[in-house]
Amino acid sequence: MGRRINLLPPSERPRTTTDFAALGLVVFVIVVLFGLALGYFFLSTTLDDRQRELADLEQETLKLEREAAELDQYDALASRRAKAEDLAKKLYAGRTVVFDILDEISLVVPERVWFSSLELTVAEPGGGQDARGGQQSTLTVEGKTFDFEDVAELLVRLQLVPSFSSVVLRDAALEDEASGVKAVSVEAQVINTQSPDVPLPVSSIEVGGL
Repeated sequence: MGRRINLLPPSERPRTTTDFAALGLVVFVIVVLFGLALGYFFLSTTLDDRQRELADLEQETLKLEREAAELDQYDALASRRAKAEDLAKKLYAGRTVVFDILDEISLVVPERVWFSSLELTVAEPGGGQDARGGQQSTLTVEGKTFDFEDVAELLVRLQLVPSFSSVVLRDAALEDEASGVKAVSVEAQVINTQSPDVPLPVSSIEVGGL
């Protein structure tokens, strides 16, 4: 095949031109798409990191909540134990030592007076208190004697006992005219004379369930 020859003069031949506007638009679109792809990559990476951090924070929060629940349980037990120990202290400090009271009575009873009954009523814990801060308990004594002077002496002596206050004569009457025996009834308030500074054996008290 022979070679083709363009017989048109050079001035008449069509020229090939470059469309710079279209080329710039294409480059711009490519750059935008690349930027979007790069931004999506970074955003996706950041989102994954934030999701991992959120999961770690949720696990740490759950752990702290469990620890706080355990501490609340221990705080509740400690509060219950403190209340139980406080009640034990009050009961111990407000107790009435019956042996000491009987010993004091035996030292002051006149020789010509004998008791037929002795009743000690202890107040409920948390009840009213006397001037010394002790629980208000009551001692009632029923006795007999031959002379009312012995009754008066008994009242005076009981008033000298530190554990008694408000000693009163409830009744005194002739019981047997033939023998001259008189019946007497005396009542007194019993107070706690123990020093509040004495250490209490709370360490040996175990509170059940605590």
